[in-house]
Amino acid sequence: MNALPKYLASTTIEDPQWNNTSLLRGDLVEAVRALKETPGGDILIFGSGSVAHTLMPHGLIDEFRLMVYPTVLGRGKRLFPEGTATMLELAECRTFNDGIVLLRYTMRNS
Repeated sequence: MNALPKYLASTTIEDPQWNNTSLLRGDLVEAVRALKETPGGDILIFGSGSVAHTLMPHGLIDEFRLMVYPTVLGRGKRLFPEGTATMLELAECRTFNDGIVLLRYTMRNS
């Protein structure tokens, strides 16, 4: 992962220390739109609900890969904020020996 290009969306960090990390400044939606226009592989979001919440209403997320762990917390931050309507289509469901499930959803065309 150190060799891969990484993009950090932050309003407080000025100099990301992780190898191959570029800071996304200004409007996150516009920055991601520009990134999606460049050639390369998939753009992944690791564990940032706030970034996903910002990009979802603008149609900038093509796929969700959700790892479901067999633990119930009872509360927490929602991935899909209240009032968000998103049509998803199950593309893959994989179960691992430890009970973790990978769910891969693509955006459904209406």
